Amino acid sequence: RLKVLRCVSGYTLCWHIVMRVSVLLPIAFAGKFDCPALPAVPAPKDISQLHPSHVGIVMAVGDSITAAFSARSDVDEARDISWAIGEGSAQNLTLPYLLSQYSAKVEGASTRPVIPADVFNLPHNDYHPKTDNLNVAESEGSANRGSFDEEWAFLASGAKKYADFDDQWKVLTVWMMANDFDGDCDGPVEETAHYKVWESKVDEFLTNVTTSWSKIYINLVSTLDLSNIHRIQQSKAGCKLVHKLIDEGGCIDYGNSTQMQMLDRNIHWLNTRQHKFAQDWQTKLKSAGRTDVAVVAQPFMEGIGSKFGSSFISKLDCFHPTAKTHEMLAIGLWDSMLCHDRGTQCGIHVTTDIPITCPTVDSTFYTGTDSVSLSTQSVVV
Repeated sequence: RLKVLRCVSGYTLCWHIVMRVSVLLPIAFAGKFDCPALPAVPAPKDISQLHPSHVGIVMAVGDSITAAFSARSDVDEARDISWAIGEGSAQNLTLPYLLSQYSAKVEGASTRPVIPADVFNLPHNDYHPKTDNLNVAESEGSANRGSFDEEWAFLASGAKKYADFDDQWKVLTVWMMANDFDGDCDGPVEETAHYKVWESKVDEFLTNVTTSWSKIYINLVSTLDLSNIHRIQQSKAGCKLVHKLIDEGGCIDYGNSTQMQMLDRNIHWLNTRQHKFAQDWQTKLKSAGRTDVAVVAQPFMEGIGSKFGSSFISKLDCFHPTAKTHEMLAIGLWDSMLCHDRGTQCGIHVTTDIPITCPTVDSTFYTGTDSVSLSTQSVVV
């Protein structure tokens, strides 16, 4: 066997010549990723056989976290290193970068840092089609401000530039929750009107995606305990001052301990509602005979954050995740997608040294039953 690679430092682009081997996909030679290359994996017959090497298109909807605002502690959206949808590199791992180590072509990732578009009208129109590609997340994105509708329109339009879009297996990551609920610290979130709007818009978005497209794996991502952002902010004098001057995270900025308990309780409720979406859509898709689509709740962030320190958040605003945090979340999502033991979550612990799951030729993304129930969730405050 002879494999010759020439890689440009800091980029994912590699030219490779493979001789006397049928298929041998490239692997990274620097950074945290050191998984072995794999031989070719047979094409899937349905979504339950989807392997990382089968994915050709990536997409994401969300808010400023997925837009990667201030990930480099500046005013840019660092969309090139966004955890779920940036093109990434060996030094900044992202979901598309990890997929690209197994798939010959992964399209749709955002490729450049940018200033938020139409900054005085956020979240509306925060999209840079030439470089954002299918990363349609908008800073300040919120279901209650029309972001699911607007981002669906951006996705539907952006998909048209990929000639083989319908034929490719796709991964779509959905995480839009914080801006709808970061002020819910004084009572149960499920009793509010804006909760009902969010619930309706998530379901409407999933309907749009599943009725318009085929061959798609949809991640519904849970949220970490947001009280930990408050804890980190309060531990730093500069951060405390910043969040006395600006209102960026609702009661995360100013809440007391009782309010933080209620906020986390509400986040737990919302996370469990994500599982209910997955359950409902599993039933709908099965009834419709759809074996080309999966809607899967990814719980790797549930309950995390108690050990995070100031390196977790941007030095600019003491709120948004840093580049290293984006990498950590990317690995968490990757590991969760490949985890089939949902009872233990395969021992996944989202920390700064989170290990990367190395797939085998037999690995597939999880598409099994989601058993979490709203009726069994603890809501004690």
